[in-house]
Amino acid sequence: MSKNVNLKRTVFDKAKFNETVDTNFTQLQSELDPQFFDLSLATIEDFWSLYEKFFYEIPKEGDINSHEYLVKTSGEYIDYQPQREEIEALLEEIAELREENLEVRQEIADVVANFNENNNNNNTSEARSGVFNDKRRRRRRNRRS
Repeated sequence: MSKNVNLKRTVFDKAKFNETVDTNFTQLQSELDPQFFDLSLATIEDFWSLYEKFFYEIPKEGDINSHEYLVKTSGEYIDYQPQREEIEALLEEIAELREENLEVRQEIADVVANFNENNNNNNTSEARSGVFNDKRRRRRRNRRS
């Protein structure tokens, strides 16, 4: 009385099954209304969570709702001075260095002009003395001959 029974079973690949079948209980959860946000219930932690979430979506520059706006308003609120003082000192130093640079350039231009003037005077004198010496040499040659 023994009877052989052939059993067939279908086996699913676990990764493919998880890709195909949603095993989460999403249907039992009520969906949150994204329009609902009660500011009176918000906490500082909520603010920082949202800030971190939207950090790269917040525009860098702009009069409102931007990183620039946050920096300006927060800086004004805490009266952030250290960098302003340092910037002012550096701007003054830049102005002084520009003035010194102009003075040095003027001095260099004056030196070059004086050098060129002296060099031209020397060349003229040498040229005159060279002509004079050439005439002397010719006279001497003429006398010898």
